[in-house]
Amino acid sequence: MDKRKNLKGRKNNSQGSTDSDELERAKSYLDLLFKYRPRTEQETRERLEEKGYSPEVIGEAMDWAKATGNVDDRLFAKYFIEDRKRNKPTGRSGLYRKLLEYGVDREVANDALDEALADYDQAEKCRELAKKRLRRYEGDDVKAKYRKTSSFLVRRGFSRGEVKQVLKELLFNDG
Repeated sequence: MDKRKNLKGRKNNSQGSTDSDELERAKSYLDLLFKYRPRTEQETRERLEEKGYSPEVIGEAMDWAKATGNVDDRLFAKYFIEDRKRNKPTGRSGLYRKLLEYGVDREVANDALDEALADYDQAEKCRELAKKRLRRYEGDDVKAKYRKTSSFLVRRGFSRGEVKQVLKELLFNDG
């Protein structure tokens, strides 16, 4: 906390070196963030604000990050969707919601989803998750299994119609 106050107090110096020092610290911080995963413009800006950088430094750091290709909402959307497909299967609406939360533009999110999910069998992923989840509820009655599994799948972004169809098949057709 004290460090932030000192940064803000020093930037008003008549020398431009302190601003450039603050900018270098901001760039260094962003380099560290980008090593872990791509970031959206909104997320990057928020992280810089949380660290207490001045608006001028944030603007310059954002310009630098965009120029170097480190901040690219389209790239982030592609990365995020592929990561979720691999590690935490999610339905289209769930992916769309999360992308918007990260600050990705609606059009960019839709384009990325159309491209990334062209060969993604959402119904099969829903079925796989349902089978896995139903194993947890072996001792429960059918209504409880349906309710619990349905809630889980809907939270994961699968449509209610798709969930209903999959669970009907699995619970009532010995699937």
